[in-house]
Amino acid sequence: MKISFSEIKSHLEGYPQKLRTGIYLHYPFCLSKCPYCHFFSLIRDNHLHHLWLEIIKKEIKATSEHLSDFLIIDTVYFGGGTPSLLEPGEIKEILSILTDRFPAGLTEITLEVNPDSQEEWLSGWRQAGINRLSVGAQSFDDRILKILGRRHSSSRTCSFVKKAREAGFENINLDLMAGIPGELPETHEVNISILNQLKVAHVSVYLLEEVEQVPFKSVWESNPVSEDEMVRWYKKYRQTLRKAGYQQYEISNYSQPGFRCQHNLKYWEYKPFLGFGPSAASHLGSLRWQNKADLLSWPSAIDSGSLAVDDFLVLDLEKQIAEKIAFGLRLTDGVNWGKLKKEYRSFDFSGYEKKIAQLVSLGSLSLKDSRLTIPGKKFLIANSIISDLLF
Repeated sequence: MKISFSEIKSHLEGYPQKLRTGIYLHYPFCLSKCPYCHFFSLIRDNHLHHLWLEIIKKEIKATSEHLSDFLIIDTVYFGGGTPSLLEPGEIKEILSILTDRFPAGLTEITLEVNPDSQEEWLSGWRQAGINRLSVGAQSFDDRILKILGRRHSSSRTCSFVKKAREAGFENINLDLMAGIPGELPETHEVNISILNQLKVAHVSVYLLEEVEQVPFKSVWESNPVSEDEMVRWYKKYRQTLRKAGYQQYEISNYSQPGFRCQHNLKYWEYKPFLGFGPSAASHLGSLRWQNKADLLSWPSAIDSGSLAVDDFLVLDLEKQIAEKIAFGLRLTDGVNWGKLKKEYRSFDFSGYEKKIAQLVSLGSLSLKDSRLTIPGKKFLIANSIISDLLF
């Protein structure tokens, strides 16, 4: 399915002011494919790499010709894949095109990196404009890293973080995974011990889920992790990270004061974001779409002045409110219910408020001072609670 830029533009023309927008760039290549990964990625080769560079620049330029009058970009996130395979000069060129083509006041520019990325590029990335690194550590237990099919070691992660600091990076996130077959109590102790030593600004802890469509399914089936074990791992990390000085602000995310991820908050706070690259998602105003996860249709569509998409939705008022509630309830701050009702004055919230009263009485939701939240102890069943509220 192809969507023209003019069609997107027509939906934005009625907005009274420019939308403060985050930019996501999907780099779809890796040196090897992790067996648990669901994201669109391919094994890198030079031809595909240079094709991506050529088309991503065309996509930015084509999009800006139609949408730059409606947006101000303030965050950029290079995700993947393994975007740390991009050289500093390539990142600098992409950022230069973005800031030349869109009104910009960039506050946070994130690069996802693997610990086995080239340390000699760190200073170059910093000079190119990157001011936040998200490091795919996954674990500090080398035995678990082997189970996950990762290429790096725990010591390599520690070395990379040290070198990143020396290159001037203060805002560093470490991604960890929990609920992995073969994990032991010692795994958690090692992870927390090293986190206490590294004292990075931000930590994300993701429970391993959705193994049906990936090669890791066979590992899971031979040594499955029960729901009770998942709950124990989640509670352990929650407790120990809080003791280490991290504030939980989203189901899977913890930060030192002042270091919440500004780009990812756009997703949870239902703010605009614009995605470039195959499989990248976008949300602008009442529009939501996702580029096709395909390296063939993506370039041909851009060359014809359009986007190749899998989904293109024009959200009505009810759907926008439902999505805003669903994403917002992932945050510890939850949803400002009073503000939401003022923002959508024409909508009848009585049906929601009846369900909220029921869920509050069950302890599944809390409504205090107009702030609607899921209690922290219920975060692991957040999806079920959100479903009960919305459907």
